[in-house]
Amino acid sequence: MRGLTEHDIIRILTNEFAGQPETPLDFDDDVSAIPFSPKTWIIVKTDMLIGSTDIPPGMTAQEAARKAVVATVSDFAAKGVKPHALMVSIGLPSPAKKTTVQDIARGLGQAAREYKCKIIGGDTNQADDLVIDVVGVGLANPKELVRRRGARPGDVVAVTGSFGKPSAGLRILISKQKTDLAKYPSLVRAALRPEARLTQGIILAKSHGTSSSIDSSDGLAWSLHQIAQSSKVGINLHTIPIATEVERFAKEHRLSALELALYGGEEYELVVTIKPQTFNKLKRRVPSLKRIGIVEKKRFGVAAQIGAKQITVEARGWQHFT
Repeated sequence: MRGLTEHDIIRILTNEFAGQPETPLDFDDDVSAIPFSPKTWIIVKTDMLIGSTDIPPGMTAQEAARKAVVATVSDFAAKGVKPHALMVSIGLPSPAKKTTVQDIARGLGQAAREYKCKIIGGDTNQADDLVIDVVGVGLANPKELVRRRGARPGDVVAVTGSFGKPSAGLRILISKQKTDLAKYPSLVRAALRPEARLTQGIILAKSHGTSSSIDSSDGLAWSLHQIAQSSKVGINLHTIPIATEVERFAKEHRLSALELALYGGEEYELVVTIKPQTFNKLKRRVPSLKRIGIVEKKRFGVAAQIGAKQITVEARGWQHFT
């Protein structure tokens, strides 16, 4: 019997809570908010890492703990908010090993220093699998916070980098081919040591030129569809930002570079829409920013016209329970 997907589960849960007093942000946005004053919202986000589904072969406990923090910070980056503090709950299989706990502590501390936020507490418990749940807390001016649902026709669709590296790197780690491990270190590093675009996200938000934003942890295609659906617009792409190394890797292994870039997931680039008159100014401040398409006034969805070729961009990406 087919079970529920991750999105099925989320839909059931959010429908149950739909009758409670109105919240400042939609359930499907990257973070949640608690109004503290007219000029200040408390921003909260939680993200969970599970050993069996989120840790690829070759990833150490230290790298896994760091990745758990990166995943939470990336959602803050999408809103243009700096996380000030983190609380971490850890579930460990018994017997717990001292070296494992030390490695997790090092990974958490390393990430906290990278993004200049403090770990202030948490919880520990026994579990059947490794669980690292990170809760981030920050403060934001509601006028600067960038939602998913602000895209407008004519806006530029842009991303903060190229795509496909973590997906290709994951394939290399799973195959354990020594030749590929040595030949494509940047792809392996992308899978083992992801980076959140926090600095870029804060610059984009403070510019007041960014109309919508999401992080691409579930894949470029899914992120674009989420913006289109939330904003009730269409998105037309004129390029797919595939990393050069991914093109080479895909060609060598007879894979689709387009598939790796669009649907791979586990990436933490930002996918944004920008008011057209501010794009060039923002490009100077965020050099990695790439223009990939335009927002259109039509039934929401995502299409790609690459030269004379029409490409279908499906609404799929990484999700649990599939």
